[in-house]
Amino acid sequence: MSQDSNTFGSMNLPEQFAEFVRSGRLLADARPTLLAVSGGMDSMVMADIFHRAGHLFGIAHCNFQLRGAESDADERLVRQLAERWKVLFFSTRFETGAFAEKHGLSIQMAARQLRYAWFREIALQNDFARVATAHNLNDSVETALLNFTRGAGLGGLKGIAPLTNFEIPAEGIPEGEGSGTDLIRPLLFASRSEIEAYAKQNAILWSEDSSNASDDYTRNYLRHRILPLFEAINPAFLQTAGRNLSRLRETDGNLQFLLEQFFGKNNSPEGGFSIEKQKLEQLPAPHRALQAILKYKGFTEEQFRQVAGNLDQTGFEIYSGSGWRLLNDRKSILLVPPASETTPAPESLSIFPDDLMVSVPEGGRLVLMPVTFEGIFPDGRATVLLDAGKLIFPLILRHWQPGDVFQPFGMDGHSQKLQDFFTNLKLSRLEKEKVRVLVNGDGALIWVVGFRPDERFRVSAATDKFLKINYS
Repeated sequence: MSQDSNTFGSMNLPEQFAEFVRSGRLLADARPTLLAVSGGMDSMVMADIFHRAGHLFGIAHCNFQLRGAESDADERLVRQLAERWKVLFFSTRFETGAFAEKHGLSIQMAARQLRYAWFREIALQNDFARVATAHNLNDSVETALLNFTRGAGLGGLKGIAPLTNFEIPAEGIPEGEGSGTDLIRPLLFASRSEIEAYAKQNAILWSEDSSNASDDYTRNYLRHRILPLFEAINPAFLQTAGRNLSRLRETDGNLQFLLEQFFGKNNSPEGGFSIEKQKLEQLPAPHRALQAILKYKGFTEEQFRQVAGNLDQTGFEIYSGSGWRLLNDRKSILLVPPASETTPAPESLSIFPDDLMVSVPEGGRLVLMPVTFEGIFPDGRATVLLDAGKLIFPLILRHWQPGDVFQPFGMDGHSQKLQDFFTNLKLSRLEKEKVRVLVNGDGALIWVVGFRPDERFRVSAATDKFLKINYS
């Protein structure tokens, strides 16, 4: 959703608010909204407008314990507001300084991480449809300018979005901290001066963070020293910048849509992705396309450049800081999800004579059924029929290994390395990594699961016991 900052003409702030949330479908879900209220002017105005409009909401307040008595006064102010309106109130206190030191973060970044994680938790536990923060037009413009000075792509230059999801890291939300809860900024259309005028006109009480008047922080320096210079050049700079940010968000939305149409939607299991190298090479800036498609996976711009610059090097791979892997296969760039740290797949599974079903860690199952031969041979891929008299238990189900050799069914007993077998099938590296083999108690390969059984375990006229195994 995007809105030009001057769309609303002569409407007053509540009317602009109503139009902004309506056109952007920010309150489409009828469930209540959790308002993040610090006690500052912006968030107190946001709460007042929600209250006057009759929207369902609760209030959440974080005490970061950074300003002593001021922080405690903020908490009391917000608590009293919630009590007066008789709405749900949630508060917490953070040891922000200790958290920042432990994790090597700035105080500002520590506070962001702490509050967004807590907002998410409260929203989920209490069935709030969304969390609302009171970011305004000035905040969005300042964010875009800061990102420009630090070096950013299109995503960083479009400012703050009116609507995101906690699954997509917003400013201050760590990768992987998603919950599915919406994060909205319903005051993003309004400038700080417009919000202040409304607060004074309606006698709204708020607390002023004394640190806002300091130039110690980069954002404050930009706010107090740099933005006035832009406004000296163009008195309507904020509105002009707001329109530009809106255009950039629209352009980025079109880009994402076109890239999805060009490369296709997510087409690999478990959250992975496959990108055709032939299509990637047609683009004037392949690394930018990779960056746009795979944002929020923890890769750096330099890593995208390395992948795009080594498209002819099959096997080239890199890892992101969050564990995702980019692998250059023969025809595609493969995105491989991080390995699960909570439920690691075992290297092998033992199968005993009385086992009727075995779950495969990566998904699917093996069903083992003693049968009588009815003269019909299964395909050998999803189902095999084996001479049970040749099986030595326990059987072992494991990942294939580089030295594995078997005698593919239908090759008259000739042996073949599994690596060569896979090459003939033109399996990608990622596909090969997922292959499991069923191994006899004496070490002989019985079945390359999902592909072909071994000739040595086929049924014959002398077979008197049969075992049918189905993989699904």
